[in-house]
Amino acid sequence: MRKKINIQADSEINSVTNIWLQHLVQRIIVDQLDVSHRLQAKLLYQNIVKERKNNETNDSK
Repeated sequence: MRKKINIQADSEINSVTNIWLQHLVQRIIVDQLDVSHRLQAKLLYQNIVKERKNNETNDSK
């Protein structure tokens, strides 16, 4: 007699990993743009600041 067993894992919500992956994707996209290094740095910095502000407002709720 055989038994079938289904094994499933619950997905984990890890905000640090999500933020890191978003930053990595943004970095790849910005690197592909044909703009100066200074403008690339400015774009990445603006995204980081915007994410921090969003996280602070979400944490205060």
